Amino acid sequence: MQPQDPLRLLRDGFLDPELAALLWLLVEGGVPLVVAGTGEGAERAELAATLLSLDPTREWVVLDAEADPLTTDRLAALLRGGIGMGVLVHATSLEGVLERLGRAGLPEDAVRRLGVVAIIVAAAAGPRCGVVHYLRPTERDGQGHVQRRPPAVLATWDPVEQSYEHFAWGITPELADRVERSQADFEGRQRERAAFLAAAAGDDAGPAQQSARYLRYLQSEPPREAPAPRRPVTPPRSQLGPTDPDPRPH
Repeated sequence: MQPQDPLRLLRDGFLDPELAALLWLLVEGGVPLVVAGTGEGAERAELAATLLSLDPTREWVVLDAEADPLTTDRLAALLRGGIGMGVLVHATSLEGVLERLGRAGLPEDAVRRLGVVAIIVAAAAGPRCGVVHYLRPTERDGQGHVQRRPPAVLATWDPVEQSYEHFAWGITPELADRVERSQADFEGRQRERAAFLAAAAGDDAGPAQQSARYLRYLQSEPPREAPAPRRPVTPPRSQLGPTDPDPRPH
């Protein structure tokens, strides 16, 4: 699948800069992306490819839950290999997504590692992300007990106001922790990337120029600021299996 033009999605209102910057940070940090909706799937594939290809240095793949085998072993290989991953699902709600992935053979704890679930809906002005959810991975609390917290909502489309409502601010600390950034670094990068995308949306540069621009922008960012040190984690997160609880206490 070829990289898509993220600025077209912004110009068309499919995403707004704040949501695009948030998803960019999460996908870049290794959080998989599930895109759901109805129809033939071209819109789902375009959104997944657009976000996964924003970093031109990173390998990525988009899987179709209707055609590609989604096994725990395959998920583990992609997560451990650091490969950006998108999954396309024919469903109209988070409940439908979870049911479909469960029928594909993925246990609940593996589904929880899939991170972001964007549900595409039809709107008067064109397709939109009607709601974007965040699936919390299975965790351990401070006493070592396994915890399975409910999903959170990151953003919703308001058809009356014709704009997105954003809710990710309520869980910014855990989103930052998920991608191994400090909260201040995460918030600063989202704010500055949103401004970068908003400014670039008015430019008509071609795909090659855009790709080079994103790369230059990423290279100009300050170094990632890691979260405050915690007790050692064994194994490292990058080596966790899809059903392993996150060893960091929450």
